[in-house]
Amino acid sequence: MTTRPLPNAFFKPQSVAVIGASVNKVFGSTIPRTLIELGYRDNLYLINPHHKEIEGMPVYAHVTDVPHAIDLAIVIVPFASVPDVIRDCLKKGINAVIIESAGFSEISPEGAGKENEIKELIRGTDMRIIGPNCIGIINTHDRFASTEINFNELREGNIGVVAQSGVFGNILTDWAPTQNLAFSKLITIGNRIDVDETDLIYYFADDEKTDVIVLYLEGVNDGDRFFKALNEVSPRKPILVYKSGRTAEGRKAATIHTGSISGEDDLYEGMFRQTGAIRAYSFQELFDFARVFSDEPLMTGPNVGIVTCSGSLGVMAADECARLGLKFPALHPAAVAELNDQKPAWMKIGNPLDVGPSGLFSLAVNAALKDDQINGVITFPVVPGTTVKTLEREGLNLELLFGDAVEYRILSRHKPLLMFTFGGAYWMHKVQQIFGGAFTIVSSPEVASRALWALYSYHQYRQTRNR
Repeated sequence: MTTRPLPNAFFKPQSVAVIGASVNKVFGSTIPRTLIELGYRDNLYLINPHHKEIEGMPVYAHVTDVPHAIDLAIVIVPFASVPDVIRDCLKKGINAVIIESAGFSEISPEGAGKENEIKELIRGTDMRIIGPNCIGIINTHDRFASTEINFNELREGNIGVVAQSGVFGNILTDWAPTQNLAFSKLITIGNRIDVDETDLIYYFADDEKTDVIVLYLEGVNDGDRFFKALNEVSPRKPILVYKSGRTAEGRKAATIHTGSISGEDDLYEGMFRQTGAIRAYSFQELFDFARVFSDEPLMTGPNVGIVTCSGSLGVMAADECARLGLKFPALHPAAVAELNDQKPAWMKIGNPLDVGPSGLFSLAVNAALKDDQINGVITFPVVPGTTVKTLEREGLNLELLFGDAVEYRILSRHKPLLMFTFGGAYWMHKVQQIFGGAFTIVSSPEVASRALWALYSYHQYRQTRNR
């Protein structure tokens, strides 16, 4: 049940060896160029007995031939050769190894045998291994990656991600900037012959750059140890989980993909519920939750305020909030009186509050944020694109119509403020201009409701655990 700490060399190595570096257009061939671009040229050692030079750099036949100390080895040789590479790394005194090669237990009994051989080789040593069948580490704050990555498009953030799938990790970094997601570190663990999801929960628990822990799992290595980690870490930092393999078909796919044994889903459901881990039920929801927990305060009570320009969206959110046990208190009498003075005859004052095309969106949102009875606010500003363009032609300032983003954020510093909107490209562009970073935008009314419930549920859990 003990957890050995992970070497810092995984995340911020001083020197790196790429074992299996190649000039051929194969998996991993771009890693040396990426590391050179990240500033590692003077501390990068390329290993391949069949090449003399790559990227203008000398190539060593074996890692043991390198006359300098090496912090981290990235291994991309064919699976059958990996045990011999690990032997060389042990001789060289390398304690951090990322095996990106595939073809192990996810493919065949022979591959599984090679995994077992590697496990025996490192038993009782100080070496830690991430992988195989992964892309390893992306560390935004220290600009290190063991895979090809464009750091110019990534923002440094406070969300730490653990994923079993390798390509999933690469594509996630491509997608993150389009979703306003900012990671601290992203780690893919593949077949987990050594470092697993539990090791990384403990790592992120102590990582000062990480406030939110996100797990994409197909299965776990050691259920008891995983439960213990969730139970110990969840009161300190929120842990958000998307557990795939919920069905027999999904479990079969997981076994083929990373060799994972998924287990019965009810067991995971109970484990998450007991430990305060927040379970997401889709990929999109997982990262909507990550953004919400990253940017918003916890919700300290069950009362929700909804302000919408579309009655239908308000109903969708209200249904989901009610299903989860959240409440809708009446607005404060002073806010009702102010709204009554300005509202058109067709508009009714309530909660949810449908302002339609009244022009009172800003007034209504401010009323909800100032109301001490309301613990969290969901907004739905939706306007037809043709209407937006007409209003702009008539000289109307949309920022004045929809409110001051800075003021919203000041008012909402103690309560979460979420938004869902949709429409044409022009309207979505205007949304970014108008609201900036004042609102956390999610992917549906239902996800907005579940995100508020998650913030409230986690607040309750922490209150109970930390008494």
